[in-house]
Formats: sequence, C-alpha cells, structure tokens
Amino acid sequence: MTPRKTRQRHQNSTAPAQPAVIQASDYESEAYYQGPITTRTNTELNLSVLRHHVPSIRSILSIAPSAQIYTYLPATTSWNKTDIEGTLFVCQLAPLPLSDAPQYCIVVLNRKGLENLIVHMNGIENVEITEEFLIVGVRSLDHGQQQNLEDADMKAIGLFIHADKQDTREVNCRLIKEKWEEVRLTGSGNAVTEPSNLGPMVGRRLSLTDLFGQQGVQ
Repeated sequence: MTPRKTRQRHQNSTAPAQPAVIQASDYESEAYYQGPITTRTNTELNLSVLRHHVPSIRSILSIAPSAQIYTYLPATTSWNKTDIEGTLFVCQLAPLPLSDAPQYCIVVLNRKGLENLIVHMNGIENVEITEEFLIVGVRSLDHGQQQNLEDADMKAIGLFIHADKQDTREVNCRLIKEKWEEVRLTGSGNAVTEPSNLGPMVGRRLSLTDLFGQQGVQ
C-alpha cells in the first residue's frame, strides 16, 4: 500500500503583510537643546562684572587698561605701592533714592588678587592731577577694601595710569576731576572743610600735590 504524501502547507501569498513595529524614540526629548547664540559686546561683559561688585552701576564712562594704586602712609610720611593693579573704570551710578543728583565711582579690578579698589566720588574730598599721577583724598573707602589699605588708615590714594596710544591717562584724569567737581556742585558730595588726619598736613587744607611731591614713593 502506497503511503499518502503529506500535503505541504504554503503561506497564502495574498494575505496582508503585517506592518513592522517601530520602536518609539525619545531622541528629541533627550537631545541637548542649544538656544540661539547671543553675542555680548565688551561693554556688556564689563558691566556684568562691575555690577557684581557695585550693583548700582548704570554705565561705563571711560576705561584705562592699566592703573597702579599707591597709598599715603602717615606713620612713615611716604607713599607705598599696593598690590592693586588692573583695569580702571570710571562709572556712572544710579541716583540715590529721593534724589536725582549724579553719582559716580572709580573701580580698579585687581588682576593681582581678589580685592578691588572702589571709590565713590561723593566720598572724595580733593582731586589733583600731577605730571604722572592722579591723586585723590578720600574720607572713606568702599566696604571690603584690601586689608593693607585699611591698616594704613590712609586718606590719600595715588593712581598711576599707564600711558598708551589712546592717551587714556590724560582722558581719565580729566574726566575723574570733572565728574568729582560735578558731584560737589550738585550737592551729592559733602564738602569737607575740617583738617585731614595726614600727619604733617594737619591744620591746613589738604594739598595733595605738595604732599606727593615732598614724600618718597616706596
């Protein structure tokens, strides 16, 4: 007896094809999104740094690339070179509350250390320009000044602005004196008539030119 052949079952070619399963991708949700790149100007970058130290700064009026700070030491009647050296900025500040009087400050961002020099012009009692230096007599320094300035109990600061092709020394010296005079004339600075505690200068009005010319620089 001949065995029966097993019938071969073939898949129906006319049956509809099953669609391939596509795995959901969360690439878009995981991919890093980079927003539009904004270009900040040098002025914007400088303002950002300056406002970290003085939030009330409104604008930068002038810049000197490099300035060295000296202080007068009454104990030794001499000028001392400090550890503060860096870019000098002359800035306009926002007006004080209930006042529209102009406010300005001098900022030296120290490239040698963490402490900077910040002098508000309404705290300056005298400004004089010599052949090489800008000398300011101050009543007070901004809180947190470098320790050697506080220890010296000094009242005078000498700013040596390094010369460059743009004559920033002359420009900044003249501008600082003009803005200081403006502050005094508008009443936002208090004129000081009492003698300053500067050793040999006690008893008469502070003459920074005489003082700086007579004393040595260390």
